[in-house]
Amino acid sequence: MKLLVFAASHRKASVNRKLAKLAADLAARQGAKIDFCEYASLDMPLYDDETYHDQPMPEAAKLFVSKLAAVNGIIIASPEYNWSFPGSLKNIIDWASTATPNPLFGKTVLLLSASPSLRGGAQGLIHLKVPLQALGAFVFPRLFTLSRALEMFDGHALKDAKLNDELVALVSDFIKMASALKPA
Repeated sequence: MKLLVFAASHRKASVNRKLAKLAADLAARQGAKIDFCEYASLDMPLYDDETYHDQPMPEAAKLFVSKLAAVNGIIIASPEYNWSFPGSLKNIIDWASTATPNPLFGKTVLLLSASPSLRGGAQGLIHLKVPLQALGAFVFPRLFTLSRALEMFDGHALKDAKLNDELVALVSDFIKMASALKPA
């Protein structure tokens, strides 16, 4: 089982980056091979039809597509911006959708969000499901949101034992689903 893991945030101290790293560590402990991608490596020009037709796919988009081709599943930890997900992530998805074959089709995706607010980023994840599912990805039915995230991390675990156990179980269940849906 190979997984691509990233946080849709450029901040090195991002709580979503911490959550993505924690999920990656949990998946690795269960035998998954992890490609942890730094979000800055995926910076690319804004997608539009003229750009798409006038020049080749940007190198960062090619990198993302190649990373997708090499994995069975994806774990994304995304911040919530104005009750949705970051525009930069939508841009990455849009560029990837121009590749043939569609690199997201058939991939299993686990969505996570961490936020300093009490809401935890749930609304952003609900919006993020839409383009992923439209491109044929299997979005894991349970989402993980972490509220009050600035105070929740304790090294390689969450301070709240119940939430930590929930995340461990979620990653385990995701790996089982991704393994079952992995093409032969």
